[in-house]
Amino acid sequence: MSDTNNETSISPALLAVLRCPKTGVPLAIDTDQKEQTAQSQSALENTQESNQESNQESDLKSTVLRTVNETDTLPHDKGVTRYPVVGGVPWLLPNPQNSLLDWSGKLHHFAQVLAAEIKQLEHELSRVEGLTHDRLSRVLQGKQHFIRRVGELMMPVIATPQAPLRIYDALRDRAPSAQNLLSYEANLYRDWVWGEEENQASLKILSDLCSEGQSRWRTLVLGAGAARLAVDLHEALNLPFTVATDINPLLMFAAKHILNGKDLDIYEFPLHPRTEQDVAVLHAIKGHKVDQNFHLLFADATKPALAAHAFDCVVTPWLVDIQPLEFSRFMRQLNHYVPIGASWVNFGSLVFNQQRDAFCYAIDEVKQIAAQQGFDILEISQHQMPYLKSPHNAGYRMETVWAWRAVKTQDVAAEASPQVLPGWLLDPQQAIPKAPYLEQFAFTYRIYAQLAAEVDGRTSIEKIGKKLAKQNKMNPEEGIQMVTNFFIDLYTQNSMN
Repeated sequence: MSDTNNETSISPALLAVLRCPKTGVPLAIDTDQKEQTAQSQSALENTQESNQESNQESDLKSTVLRTVNETDTLPHDKGVTRYPVVGGVPWLLPNPQNSLLDWSGKLHHFAQVLAAEIKQLEHELSRVEGLTHDRLSRVLQGKQHFIRRVGELMMPVIATPQAPLRIYDALRDRAPSAQNLLSYEANLYRDWVWGEEENQASLKILSDLCSEGQSRWRTLVLGAGAARLAVDLHEALNLPFTVATDINPLLMFAAKHILNGKDLDIYEFPLHPRTEQDVAVLHAIKGHKVDQNFHLLFADATKPALAAHAFDCVVTPWLVDIQPLEFSRFMRQLNHYVPIGASWVNFGSLVFNQQRDAFCYAIDEVKQIAAQQGFDILEISQHQMPYLKSPHNAGYRMETVWAWRAVKTQDVAAEASPQVLPGWLLDPQQAIPKAPYLEQFAFTYRIYAQLAAEVDGRTSIEKIGKKLAKQNKMNPEEGIQMVTNFFIDLYTQNSMN
């Protein structure tokens, strides 16, 4: 599998539309292709072994993009921003090194958690027999294979040493990343294994929305995931140029591998398996060689890393309600990608992932906001369809799906640096402000630490509860019940029974 990671060439057509997501300036291939700092370069010159390690790293990330001066198209010597091409896919997230470290941390956490699960399964196998032993053996074999396969797919991202499990437990969801490693993992199997019913239904809905002349459309698919729908559109409509973006490297690297025409074997672990044979299912995904006009790109849909007005159509499948920005702010970012008269095609649910009820819009509000942000929704339809209907899972859900085509009627400026997080989370030098939720968090976990510290092998729940009640001016019975509930939760979360 590792040969996939060395395919780092970038087509001139793709390079022409790539932009720095922070400044919007064009990008060019860095002819120096050096990622090492001056200090590390000096150290590498001291030993042959270090030189060999440097060559291996160079093979893994041999292509680097950098910002260029728009007036003379030459690389800046000062203030340059570099963006790596990781596993053959340009990594155009605004802070590339931070995001690479973040995903590397998520990979390490995943590996440590799964290794702990494997160890527990090995322990359980020594205590059971018969059909239970057979079922657990199947799960164990699947997880052993899965941890290797995910590690191979994610190899390009590995850049940081591992830390103890408890540290990654605390930091695994740190800002600015909004996804975990296995977020939407089931979409990989839906796209390339058992989801033909859903895939064909989705393709038909979107194809019907496309007007005449779509074969000439330069098309952008935002939030493409494992890329099956983007590929289906590209091939069914004979599109001349298609870019599919996402921020999840596991899905993108899997898609890259498959679309290079290479087979991929990987296990699925259904949440509610139908039978004992379905607890761990090995899938043999056939490679699907796509033509050279289809491109993958690591990019955040809310932070444009592509030239303004570079596409004739932008497609948002299952995206508008799960992306982090309030919908009108997202629409301003979407406006960037296409010129006046071009199309926006949407497909998916409208179950907005916003904490404020005021931002969880209904369809009429969506149409109104779209018009305010420069898009006139012309054709709109509603569909009932299954979602992630796996033959190996005992359950699935039916979704109400909205689909529409809109035409851009006016330019609306995108936000230069949209954020959903406060400055003190993005700048580690800023002071953390006082807030009621932080005070409540501190109180809660101070109590948890106090309760855990009381455990000495001799003290009872009743004694700890009465002490807690006295210290915090609580009713003794309430204190005892709180302590009991605390230890019940702690036991059930950690006991192997």
